[in-house]
Amino acid sequence: MTEETKTVEDVVVASVEDVSLEVVEKTIDEVVSKNEAVTAENASLKAEAEKASEELVAIKADLEEIKAKQAAPTFIRNLGDKQDMESRDLFKTFIKEGADGLRGKAADLQISTDAQGGYALPEELRQEIIKIQHEVSPMRQVCSVAQAATTDVKQLVSTGDAASGWVGETAARAQTNSPELAQRTATFGEVYARPRVYQHLIEDGFFNVEDWLLGEVARQFSEAEGVAFLSGNGTNKPVGILNGLTLNADGAANDTNGTFEVLNTGTNNAIAASDAATIEFLRTVVKAVKTPYLPNCRWMMNRATHQALINLKNGDGEYFLQRDLTQAGATSLFGHGIVINEDMDGIDEAAHSAPIMFGDFQRAFQIVDRVDVSVLRDPYTNPGSVMFYSRKRVGSMVLDAQAMKVVGVTHA
Repeated sequence: MTEETKTVEDVVVASVEDVSLEVVEKTIDEVVSKNEAVTAENASLKAEAEKASEELVAIKADLEEIKAKQAAPTFIRNLGDKQDMESRDLFKTFIKEGADGLRGKAADLQISTDAQGGYALPEELRQEIIKIQHEVSPMRQVCSVAQAATTDVKQLVSTGDAASGWVGETAARAQTNSPELAQRTATFGEVYARPRVYQHLIEDGFFNVEDWLLGEVARQFSEAEGVAFLSGNGTNKPVGILNGLTLNADGAANDTNGTFEVLNTGTNNAIAASDAATIEFLRTVVKAVKTPYLPNCRWMMNRATHQALINLKNGDGEYFLQRDLTQAGATSLFGHGIVINEDMDGIDEAAHSAPIMFGDFQRAFQIVDRVDVSVLRDPYTNPGSVMFYSRKRVGSMVLDAQAMKVVGVTHA
């Protein structure tokens, strides 16, 4: 091999070695870069997986909370925020330990001004009682319900229609009659409940005494209120719908006094004489209500009266009451729903009675809740048990005397 040939070979080998080294280094760099990218991607995926896991845990916790609320009584399902739970914990402490257990931490349960040292319930728990009452009280379900911070509640209502007229473009405008206004004043009374529970049940952890107490207080309040909203005379109780009405004769509505029109069935009691007479009389009740009120009108009666009307048949032998397809088990009469209120009079009662009402209850009658509910814990009157004297003030008033009609029955 010549010197020239050797030199060329060396050059070629050297070039190959240089190229190979560059390729290897480049390949290594690419592998390292890809490895770093994969590592970064794995780290990102791991972070995403951890985040997804945390979200899943939170979702499971929310699901368990929803299940717990669904399993709870309806009147405590809307609790949940921190303030509500703190109020409930304070109330639970008050029930179990009395006033001594709240020393220094009763920010929400305020000591009331009465001499007996009752405690005013926090807003969250007071709203629970009102919610339960709405569920069990027919009057609260259909009438207007308002809340007030004082018992001095007045409202102006129109007792006449505003007049209007037609006129030419340049003709003089004659004065029209102005609507008359009447002032309505709510009449209040104090309603109380005294549920009692054995001391050992309060001490036992398995008995949820605070939920039981709220439900029992609301039930007892509703039972007392239900009668007052119908027949209360205004003496230490609200004025009821039937107060001041003469039921054994027809009577016109009195807008000034706020009393409703009575449609009397007559001495032969038209709603018991025959199916045809009953249907025709009830038709006159509907016709007596002015058209603007009709869209929201309902019937109200007790279960026995409703059962008697269920058997009504028209001239073709078909049952007259119709099923209300919007509510399971509900019925309608002349296209208007029927509300069952067991505090209503019956058809066959000995004295003159008012077994049926028909109208727009929202526009006819208002219930007014005073904003505070006070609870006094009494572990002394009956040793071994604790009584919870609970009280609140509630009022009512007639709003629009034209919005409802009362059926009066004359009994011989």
